[in-house]
Amino acid sequence: MIGEASRTIYWNIGGVWVMYLLFGLALAACGYGLWRRVRFWRAGKADGERLGDWGRRLWLLVAELATQRRVRGSRLPGVFHSLIFYSFLVLVVTTAVVALDADLHTSFFRGWLYLTLSVGAELGGALILVGVGMAAWRRFVRRPETLERTWSDAWPLALVGLLTLTGFLVEGLRIVEAGDAWRRFTPVGWGAGLLFAGLDGGTARELHRVLWWSHTALAFAWIASIPYTKFMHLLSLPANVFFQKLRPHGELRRVNIMELLAAEDFDPDDFRLGVQTAADFTWKQRLDFDACIACGRCEEVCPSTQAGHPFSPRQFIAGCLAALDAKTNGGGPPAVVGTAFDQEFIWHCRTCMACMEVCPACIDHVDSLVEVRRNEVLVQGRIPAEARDALKLLESAGNPFGPQNDRVEWIRELGVPVVPAGGECDVLLWIGCCIAFDPTKRRIAEDLCRLLDRCGMDWGILGEDERCCGDPARVLGEERLFQDAVKAQIEKIQSRRFKILLTSCPHCYNVLKNEYPQFGGDFNVVHHSEFLHEMIWSGELRPRPARLRKVVYHDPCYLGRYQKIYDAPRQVLQSLAGCEVTEMRDAMDRSLCCGGGGGHFWMDLKEGERINNLRVRQAQEAGADTIVTACAYCKQMLDDSVKLTDLDEAIEVVDIASLVLESLADREQRPAREDTAEAAS
Repeated sequence: MIGEASRTIYWNIGGVWVMYLLFGLALAACGYGLWRRVRFWRAGKADGERLGDWGRRLWLLVAELATQRRVRGSRLPGVFHSLIFYSFLVLVVTTAVVALDADLHTSFFRGWLYLTLSVGAELGGALILVGVGMAAWRRFVRRPETLERTWSDAWPLALVGLLTLTGFLVEGLRIVEAGDAWRRFTPVGWGAGLLFAGLDGGTARELHRVLWWSHTALAFAWIASIPYTKFMHLLSLPANVFFQKLRPHGELRRVNIMELLAAEDFDPDDFRLGVQTAADFTWKQRLDFDACIACGRCEEVCPSTQAGHPFSPRQFIAGCLAALDAKTNGGGPPAVVGTAFDQEFIWHCRTCMACMEVCPACIDHVDSLVEVRRNEVLVQGRIPAEARDALKLLESAGNPFGPQNDRVEWIRELGVPVVPAGGECDVLLWIGCCIAFDPTKRRIAEDLCRLLDRCGMDWGILGEDERCCGDPARVLGEERLFQDAVKAQIEKIQSRRFKILLTSCPHCYNVLKNEYPQFGGDFNVVHHSEFLHEMIWSGELRPRPARLRKVVYHDPCYLGRYQKIYDAPRQVLQSLAGCEVTEMRDAMDRSLCCGGGGGHFWMDLKEGERINNLRVRQAQEAGADTIVTACAYCKQMLDDSVKLTDLDEAIEVVDIASLVLESLADREQRPAREDTAEAAS
């Protein structure tokens, strides 16, 4: 009868008290190691933002543990990790039920539950071996460049494999020697037992005891080794998921510089800002570095790494951890730049956040890197010359491109409505410096203005009062200049009354929406791709058939990964008759950066291949004749690449607003308004 199904626990095993002693020692070793890691994390500076919203954090942790969504983001690693993880959970449950019956004299391990757990444990063990084999093949046979191959990577796989194999061998010997009427529910163990079919009873029992204790010793060795090996990710990774950044990705931590300078204990000779030495990292950054398992996923998607530039997000994290280890090992607080990596290393990052998008451990690479940049710029005074020139111009002229008079003159020629201080409108259009100071990109604003008119909107612009939003200064680490720009612009914006602050620049969008609230500027910011989507779906704009195009949409990093705006621009394109929309190899959350992020629009560090060339090549491979984007910076970078690669006859780069206007058959010159021309002057 199935109700009688069971087996003897600890069959052929004596001196079980030794097992409990070993278990206690393993727990003690594990506990001590874990205490050391927690002490290591807590030695960092405070990061209070991570210590709130406990309910949401718990839900995110449970959801990630249950679904392994981030881990499964990479196909092959996701498969073998899932095989090992979920199978391991089944084995843990089975072991717990056995322990309850053995130690508390319950009677769970019998009947249907016994048979179900037996089948589950057999299947789980087999899948663990498959997963371990896949992981070993990928790391040591396939050997991707983004993966290290060291003893510390090999022996955890060997330990898990041996632990599983000895479990099957022990089960097989028990079945052969003791017999088991229910052995068909343990097919792998039964099959393993066939290897020992010719052994006499005494030898089989002795071998069973040896393998049982070997299996037990391996299990306890695994428990004891967790805090000292890569197995630590079983604890540090969930902890990092729990303490992940809940604020918008694009919101960097604010440092109140004026408050620091005004402090009574301020010492100009000991002024610290950003990260200079390992002692400046917060406890969360330390946890970040500890949670990294060097899986290489960040390198696989990093545009700088793909282009052969001397930068890698994995190396950045590893370097920071090495600097911390040097401090904890008695080496003093070494400078991160100059010890962990050279001065040029951090300037190759595009702050595109591709690394953070794929990281299974929720590591904040970009946030930590910008903190290092802040110290380099404001304390060490080190920054690439081209970037320094752009920041100087931003400080003197209010933007990193040119004299403010150029903006004013263009606005006068454009004849758009300027909203004066104290004025009111429904839509306040933020043009952005990249458009205002480049005649080749002014068409984006001009076409958007025509679309606003077509929608019958009550709209206007800041005119001369619009200066740089501060984004270039922030990503380049010039926090003082950024904060000055923000405070000045908030005052100008707040002097107008409006419902929507509309912009076509994702960089401006990110700063205005996510970072201005830190300084009291809380506005309803909308990107023009969202606005166009709403206008088309509400019927305010009715696209007509236009010329046939095969288009690919390039997701700007600061609109896609930063804001998670993927669908709106694609739905706009799909609504345009004549547009055949296809995708590049890297799209949406995996979109390849244009190469202009992280301040690189003003820097040209001539190493490796141009990232924008890689992106245009993907468009060419997709068979597109038009690259559509929603960012003036991206348009410039892609335009440059199309010309450099002699594809300007085959591929056109166009902003989504211009394409929508083209579909409305509205290319006539927009007449200037006398009242707005006067306001602009």
